[in-house]
Amino acid sequence: MFWNEEEKPDEYCAPDNVIDLSFKVSCKQIKLDHAWALTDAINELLPWFKDEPQSAIHHIYIPQEGNGWARSDTFNDEIIQLSRRTRLKIRIPIDRKKEVQAITGKTISVDGNDLTFGQSEQHLLSTITTIVARHVHVPETDDNEDAFLSEIHKQIKAMGINVRKMLCGKSHQLKTPNGLIKTRSLMIADISPEESIALQENGVGHFYSYGCGIFIPQKGISAVNASE
Repeated sequence: MFWNEEEKPDEYCAPDNVIDLSFKVSCKQIKLDHAWALTDAINELLPWFKDEPQSAIHHIYIPQEGNGWARSDTFNDEIIQLSRRTRLKIRIPIDRKKEVQAITGKTISVDGNDLTFGQSEQHLLSTITTIVARHVHVPETDDNEDAFLSEIHKQIKAMGINVRKMLCGKSHQLKTPNGLIKTRSLMIADISPEESIALQENGVGHFYSYGCGIFIPQKGISAVNASE
């Protein structure tokens, strides 16, 4: 008998040139809209952070509902209570790892709320092929979803990626020192693991270091709104 099965390609393993450092944090509460205050405080500890193109914070995220409590959908000045399990993730190039780990034990003030960094764990980026960014900002496309998607498509195509499936979700307004900016959530689906990694390493849109345009894995193609 001759039996020639089709060869399966080797499973793609994520490289470690860009990683997430996940910190334990000690902080009782923080504003839901904390991206600018948090990143600016981190910039004081790590002056290079804002100029490193592959460095970004992950916004501290809690589920919209849980244990009889519902999170507001408007951001504004809402305060969220943090548990001992809360983690703060920072995305960085691997060669910045030791510098970022050195913030363990240091305390910053985020809009008047003290946050102390605990120990960190290193995580590789995900090879999942559906990814989502909760906040993406593209100037001058605030009220035009088609223009927003067109600009994002151009940015992704410039990376050598021909994405075919993108879906916008909820819009939000984030506070910055120069006023409010509008963001949209964005899901990208049916890309290759290598393309997924490339997008996670580089992000899209403006204000990447402030956590806008930073991608995380999304298990399955469901409405972007469901991940908010």
